[in-house]
Amino acid sequence: MDKQIAKDYIRANFREDDRLAVVLVHKRSGHITQRIGTAERIASDQFQAWLRYMNREKNEVYIAMNVLNPEAHGRTKADVAEIRHLYLDFDHDGDEALKAMKERSDVPAPNHIITSSPGRYQAIWRVEGFGKEQAEALMRAMVQDLGADPAATDSSRVMRIPGFYNHKRSTPHFVTVQDLNDNLYRPDQFPNMAADDPARQVMRAQGVQLRSRPDGTPETQSERDWRFALRSLSRGKDPDAVMRDIEAYRPDKANPGYYARHTVEKALGVLKTSGSVRTDHDTPKRGR
Repeated sequence: MDKQIAKDYIRANFREDDRLAVVLVHKRSGHITQRIGTAERIASDQFQAWLRYMNREKNEVYIAMNVLNPEAHGRTKADVAEIRHLYLDFDHDGDEALKAMKERSDVPAPNHIITSSPGRYQAIWRVEGFGKEQAEALMRAMVQDLGADPAATDSSRVMRIPGFYNHKRSTPHFVTVQDLNDNLYRPDQFPNMAADDPARQVMRAQGVQLRSRPDGTPETQSERDWRFALRSLSRGKDPDAVMRDIEAYRPDKANPGYYARHTVEKALGVLKTSGSVRTDHDTPKRGR
């Protein structure tokens, strides 16, 4: 066990005087132990030694991702004073979901990727300028698009601390972290993921925003093209340009030009019906 991993993670993500909750859940009994203290205290050698002892006794180790009020004795949503993080928990088809997230141009790179067990990951973004409702709405929207766990979207959520063992499986797994960047993200850096985005409202109504369906089957490339067309057109992009992009991306189609035109025309029709079009463009002008 590398004793420095947990300390470095806590110090990188919180200020020394931030009040946080640490939660321990015993694997067999389900007994929950909660301690509230400053980030400085939680990262101290004494506190970390206690956490390592509790972890050896088969307790899972978690930390609140957002800061608690000075007077808080619990970690309800009302106790949250400041949003410091957004997070997603990929506990189903994690490798595929993580790959799809990294390929998205509208999702900024997380600060950390935590591997909680083989094929299971947590993506963590350090943020500022978010309210509680705003952060939760954004995380719910990201869950819908990226196929993460819908339960991990409340602002009082606790997530695993890297540097301890996950005892949920028969063979304990050492929880590791990949540090990707030191960015501090604001709401305007998640433009297409906003819950009030016109294209998202249409996609929710059309049922195409999910990376996977309730039966677990993955989203098709055609559905991704449809989503791309809706988003691009709702933001005012020229339909001909959208059509060219789709056509260039889909040489696998028997007639890529016809496919692209049909997708764009259908998306324009849906957006106009919903009143979500931000453009004066009509149908694509390029002939097919």
